[in-house]
Amino acid sequence: MPNNKLWTSHRIVLPEAREVIINHCCDCRFFVTIQGAREQRQGCVASVRKYRTLSVRVPAVINVMELMRSEGKDGLDRMLEKGNPDAQACGMWLPRQRGK
Repeated sequence: MPNNKLWTSHRIVLPEAREVIINHCCDCRFFVTIQGAREQRQGCVASVRKYRTLSVRVPAVINVMELMRSEGKDGLDRMLEKGNPDAQACGMWLPRQRGK
């Protein structure tokens, strides 16, 4: 069904309900800013165990060296590949916590 406009992955979505149903990465709590020495980039930290299990609060900005120590260079590259804020959210999507 690749040419069917009503088909989105595993569910049929009506055109008028499409924007309501689909969540985007920018609204996810795992989508954070990764701060380097000279630049900031967006990335998904859902693959990091301590954040995925919610044993530690997911900060809005994470230092790149902290991620390099825990996940290594390959893990960091995977996080940065998922840095598109307009992408359709994955199965790990959780709503972002708003400040009180």
